[in-house]
Amino acid sequence: MKTVVFNLLGATLLTASAVGNSAAPVVDAKDITAVQQQQTSQQSQIMAELILQVNQLQQEVRQLRGQVEEQDYRIKQLTKQQRELYLDLDRRLQGGAALSTSETEELSSQTSDTAQNESGSRAQQDYNQAFSLFNEQKYPQAKSAFKSFVADYSNDPLASNAHYLLGQLHFSDKEYAEAEKQFKSVYEKFPDTSIKDKAMLKLAQVQELKGDKAAAKATYQQVSKLFPNTTAGRLAKAKLDTL
Repeated sequence: MKTVVFNLLGATLLTASAVGNSAAPVVDAKDITAVQQQQTSQQSQIMAELILQVNQLQQEVRQLRGQVEEQDYRIKQLTKQQRELYLDLDRRLQGGAALSTSETEELSSQTSDTAQNESGSRAQQDYNQAFSLFNEQKYPQAKSAFKSFVADYSNDPLASNAHYLLGQLHFSDKEYAEAEKQFKSVYEKFPDTSIKDKAMLKLAQVQELKGDKAAAKATYQQVSKLFPNTTAGRLAKAKLDTL
């Protein structure tokens, strides 16, 4: 038994000695260099990708900053326009019977559709005479002339203008109930009139001055919705933002 044990121990020692004396694996320097070069190449590629991403992010930031600056400029311009519209509306409220340039041109250039016959010719003459009194700021005489006109030519298209100018004259004299009636007559009696937006805007102003803010707001909303691209529509929108 002892012999067997000693034999086993001897074999183990011989094996260990053989393993210990075996040569270490040889690593080629070229392989080390190749590995290092591969690692360096990978690192360079990663750095290049990172730099590219940083540049892209910087470009996006510049674009966003430009968009923000553009939006800020547009907001300032819109705010300025809205303020100017409101000031224009306020000047109109304080302007008495006087008309704006566009109103004067439109109301003076229209002619009677029936001007070809005798009645139409008289209507045109009477309207022109009343309008001349208005332009000359002879407001009491103009008011009387326009009242006669709407009574004598109630169905003539020029009566729409006459109602508008009567509303303006009553508005100037702070006769708001009558002014409201005249401005409504402009488009209720003549639905296709070209001055409907202006008449509705004036009506809203009268309602506001009367203290009926709910009615004024509703009318301003109608004007801004029905005529968004006209001066009256823009003025109504600007006024709504202050109510």
